[in-house]
Amino acid sequence: MISRRFLLIMMVSLLPSLFLFPPSRAAAADDVIPLVNRDYFQVVRKAITGAKEKILCVMYMSQLSVNHPFGGESLLLRDLIAAKNRGVDVRVILEDNPDANNKYAYNFLKSAGVNVVYDTDNITTHNKLLVIDDEITIIGSHNWTFGGLRTNNEASVLIKSKEVAKAMRKAVENIPVKEKQEDNP
Repeated sequence: MISRRFLLIMMVSLLPSLFLFPPSRAAAADDVIPLVNRDYFQVVRKAITGAKEKILCVMYMSQLSVNHPFGGESLLLRDLIAAKNRGVDVRVILEDNPDANNKYAYNFLKSAGVNVVYDTDNITTHNKLLVIDDEITIIGSHNWTFGGLRTNNEASVLIKSKEVAKAMRKAVENIPVKEKQEDNP
């Protein structure tokens, strides 16, 4: 059994480190908005339609359903296409894994001229992330799927912070992608 003295020593020595964050890990946020369950969809649509310069979208699952052509996941993809068509630089990175089943979303975006790529096979890209105009970051558990947008318990946040957006963009821009992208039939 662990002695009380040992526990006390550990608490006294480790507890302060939980509250001391080096400046490289701390970033100021102007606003943090929780997006729980169905809150996510409308907030993300508004953020995408309000984008002025660039959108970076990284999704583990974006399952465009041929049975629900105007479901939430389809509308978000259509919003990305509309942003591209109004001059916003839109870049999308999708997980290339048969279990993620992103082929319809990939082909839908690609056929509309959106810069969409798959990650490489050697590592899973499990992010669910948007960086908009290098000021807004949306990150969390929501995949762009029927379940992720309508039935699952999900939690994400919208963070208004140039520092956070810059850090997230830098992190995901280093995701290795396939050099030659092939359409998925």
